[in-house]
Amino acid sequence: MNIYDLFMSPLEKRFLTKIRKNIIPRALGNVLEIGYGTGVNFQYYNLATVKSVSALDTKSTPAVKIKAELPLKFFEGRAEDLPFLDESFDTVVETLVFCSVKNLDNAMNEVLRVLKPGGIFIFMDHVLPEKKSMASLFKATNTVWPKIAGGCNLTREPYKLIEASGLVIEQSGRSGHDIFRWGIGRKA
Repeated sequence: MNIYDLFMSPLEKRFLTKIRKNIIPRALGNVLEIGYGTGVNFQYYNLATVKSVSALDTKSTPAVKIKAELPLKFFEGRAEDLPFLDESFDTVVETLVFCSVKNLDNAMNEVLRVLKPGGIFIFMDHVLPEKKSMASLFKATNTVWPKIAGGCNLTREPYKLIEASGLVIEQSGRSGHDIFRWGIGRKA
């Protein structure tokens, strides 16, 4: 187990695994996963409905050994400038990535660009909590957190941008004292 997975392990056990099991199997057809990281989502894809997974991260070679039965192809790139043609994917998946992209608006526009009409966007992010005491803690921690956590920003609210993007939100939810927001949106 690498350091990231070790750090995330308590959150995975308590909240994230349940969310992943709920949303990732909804992926179908040709899938783009943005920021696959250690490949934690790969085990939840439904092999009967997924044709291929284009796994994109900032490095083209996985940093860890990936065990998956999926038809995977790895790509190097950033969410803000996806190296794919317009309307290339039936499903785009983003989990815990929008916290660290440099330009969230560009990243969302790129998701919409590469997603086919009728395609689905599956997302999960940690967000600024609504509870004032938790929000204050997140804001205070965020003064140093991005420097030590690869640009991860604790005060973003990407779900607001996603909801305003024109996608039809078919399913959404919150978990972990409203720290995590997730959903599935369909492109018109």
